[in-house]
Order: sequence, then C-alpha cells, then structure tokens
Amino acid sequence: MKAVLILSRLWFWQKAPKSSVAFSMPAQPTGAALSSRPLLQFEDRQHPVEYHMKEAKTLKHKADATPDKVGKAFNYLDAAMSFVESGIAMETDPQTPKSAYTMFAETLDLIRFILKLKGSVNPSAPATDKDFTVLCMRGLSLLQMAMFRYKREAALKYSRTLTDHFKSSLKSAAQAPSPCVSKSTGTPSPMSPMPSPASTTSSGPGSNHSSGVGAGTVSTVAIPQVIQQVASSYVNITALFLSAHDIWEQADELAHKGSGLLSELDLALGPLSLTSTMSSLVRHTRQGLQWLRLDTREAQ
Repeated sequence: MKAVLILSRLWFWQKAPKSSVAFSMPAQPTGAALSSRPLLQFEDRQHPVEYHMKEAKTLKHKADATPDKVGKAFNYLDAAMSFVESGIAMETDPQTPKSAYTMFAETLDLIRFILKLKGSVNPSAPATDKDFTVLCMRGLSLLQMAMFRYKREAALKYSRTLTDHFKSSLKSAAQAPSPCVSKSTGTPSPMSPMPSPASTTSSGPGSNHSSGVGAGTVSTVAIPQVIQQVASSYVNITALFLSAHDIWEQADELAHKGSGLLSELDLALGPLSLTSTMSSLVRHTRQGLQWLRLDTREAQ
C-alpha cells in the first residue's frame, strides 16, 4: 500500500502542470506569541552568493574545530543551511560558476554526513536527539524534492522516450513469426529451425539481451545503449522523489517520539511540507537549532 501511495504521488508530479508544483510559502501565524520560546529575527533581504558561501565556510570550519560531538553536529547543520542559502542566491544569479542544483546536491551529502556523525537514534536516546534527527531528515527530504523539481522536465521526456520504445518493441514482437512447436510435447518439431548459438549471446557492445526460455523456444530482445542510458537517468531522477517521500514519512514517525519541540516549531513558524520553499527550510531549521541549543545547554 505504501509503495502504491508513493507511486501515485510520483504520477501526480509528472502529470501536474508546472505551476502546481512551484514552491509555496507556508502561511505565517497571525499571533506572535504562539510559543513561549524565544524566536529568531529573520531578515528578508537577500545577500549575494559570496556572502552566504563565506558564512557557510566559516560555520563549517567552526564545526570542524568543535570537540563536542553534539555541538559539532549542530554547527555542521547550521553551515548546511548557509550552503542552502547560497543555492537560493544562485537561483537568481546566473553568473555563478556553480548551479543551485549542484549546491543542493552537495548540501545533501553534508547532511548525510551529519546523520552518520550523530549515529543512529535508539529508543533510549534523549528526546532532543530525535528532534535533531528529524530536522536533518526534513532537510534531506526537501533538498531531494528541490533537486527533483529541477529535473522534472527531463524525467517527463525520458518517460515518453521509454514508453515509445517499449510500445514499439512489443508491437514488433507481436508481429514477429513464432517458431513451429510440437503440440504433443511442447518442443520444436523436427521441421522447425534451431536457434543458432550466436542468438543466445550478446551481439556486441552497446546492447543488452534478455533471454526467455519457454515451450522449447529461445527469444532475445536487444536493448539499445541509448535506451539503457535514458532508463538509468530516469531512475536516478525519480529516485529523488521516492526517497524524499520515504524519508519524510520516517521523519514524521520519529517526530512523535521527540520532546514536543517540533510541534511548537510548527505552531511558531508554520508547518513544513514537501512543497515548502528552501527559505522556509532554512528558517525552520535554524529556529529549531536555537531551541535545541538552549535545551541541551549547547548555546554558542
């Protein structure tokens, strides 16, 4: 059932008009006192890419030098958010040598490193550990969704190419003459041609063959190299979408075992969703980090 749900979501993202999958800013709460915890003040002014890159590298170096494991993880996640802000700035500055997609992909690797550094969350771990892990997982999920959106048009193109190829292959297979088969034994009759040894081996580089043996016959289907490449690219892109949904669902499940901080965060800033903006992710994560630092006495 879970697989069907995820695939149905993938179908929606492929079929929906482009305007329906744009980032949407969660509605901001009307009351300023929805949480008793201190709230950060976020500025709306956008800085150039160099500004965010400098800040990100400073925070990363700080994390490298932090001896405490918890503080190190917090600082790395803070640096990751500055790298996300660099990617946001790159989206509006086409002169940058690196694309926003590449920046998001590299930030994804950094957050994976943070989770590996932090270690797996066991049932006896403090609730704040679970809160931090959820912040990281939501970051992973939303970054993959952002990357998928960049490749969505390519995925649609690859899907059409693969569909056309396999429709054509099925049509050709249906029109091909079938070998003469003995009705009594299910084996080729003495008058039917025998498959040559070459028919069961690869015809050369650039093609794969899938062989099926049934009723005494051997059939081969050549898959052109270009189709293999298209299929590989299609799988890589759609894997971003599927992984994002899977990680998001795991994060939701883990959030229920946290301290309640994440619920307060949703009330104060508005809940995140799989269509949230990267800016919303940054604010949500940084506010959660501030509260976690206060709760774990790791405030810098």
